[in-house]
Amino acid sequence: MTDSVFIAVHIGAGNLSKTKEPAYRALCAKACKAGMEILKSENGSAIDAVAMAIKILEDDPITNAGYGSNLTIKGTVECDASIMEGARGTFGAVGAVSGIKNPIMTAKQLVFEGKDGLLPLGRVPPMLLVGQGAKEWAKARNNTTVENEELIEQSSLATFAEHMSRLIEYQEQTKQPDLGHDTVGAVCIDQTGNIAAGVSSGGISLKFPGRVGEAAMYGCGCWAQNERNGIPGVACSTTGTGEQIMRTMLTYKCASRLQTDDDIQKAVSDCLKNDFLDSPFLDIYDTKSVGIIMLRVQTLENDKRLEFWYGHTTEDMGVGYMSSTYSKPKVTRIKSTHDNTLIDLY
Repeated sequence: MTDSVFIAVHIGAGNLSKTKEPAYRALCAKACKAGMEILKSENGSAIDAVAMAIKILEDDPITNAGYGSNLTIKGTVECDASIMEGARGTFGAVGAVSGIKNPIMTAKQLVFEGKDGLLPLGRVPPMLLVGQGAKEWAKARNNTTVENEELIEQSSLATFAEHMSRLIEYQEQTKQPDLGHDTVGAVCIDQTGNIAAGVSSGGISLKFPGRVGEAAMYGCGCWAQNERNGIPGVACSTTGTGEQIMRTMLTYKCASRLQTDDDIQKAVSDCLKNDFLDSPFLDIYDTKSVGIIMLRVQTLENDKRLEFWYGHTTEDMGVGYMSSTYSKPKVTRIKSTHDNTLIDLY
């Protein structure tokens, strides 16, 4: 495939609400269209498209990112987000940040400033900012900041009240409620062949203030690397239980497998099974939850081959994707299979 651009998004992996499925599908399509509009424009870049698609996801209260995020045990919103571009591997992230309307945009700003090299007096520009410092940095650069209350949505308050009630009453249940481990994200490739990936999350419900999840951690939430010297270009964006993803460094490992194994289905299956489900670092967990979308680009005999894959260990996962050759986005709610993985070839 040549002269084509592509974008894909995910809205989390877990037990997606059936009643919200039409809204999930519409949102995935909206995010894909917004990203594709940038990719088709003159000088439209991969990192701008990923950031815009994730911004759309953050602004909708049905996702656990930005407005409508899960609440901490103190009833506040603290978000994580990161973005990475594949040309030079520049990465930007914010963690446990309150009062930033779109955390992904601040992460993107960190990437842009990181491209400029050293700061005055030889200071190294930051890749990750957390807490109040991240908000102050964003505000100084005219990123939209708001009061914490403006990020709290009514359904999030209802969920918070329900989860707090369960916690206070020490209810023992055979099946614990899903406390919302989902993260939203995107991957794409632009007209110049540059690749980008990003993620954004409100974190787990009832988390301790200051907790930082995989969405802000290098090599954990997202990964992007352009094709170079015969090595395929890859982009990955992950969702699931953040502590499990961080313990396994799954996103980086998955990207590495995609670059070194020509049997992509085997590479993805090995990543989910060997690097995650069977990882000795996750022995303390009964349930292991992850979902990942992946983009792989390789030039073969002057023709670029683009492959899109996704897999998950959860009950289901929401994914949308769009090529410049499509008339409209394709959106799917992926159900689990017998081996807890599902892989598709674009």
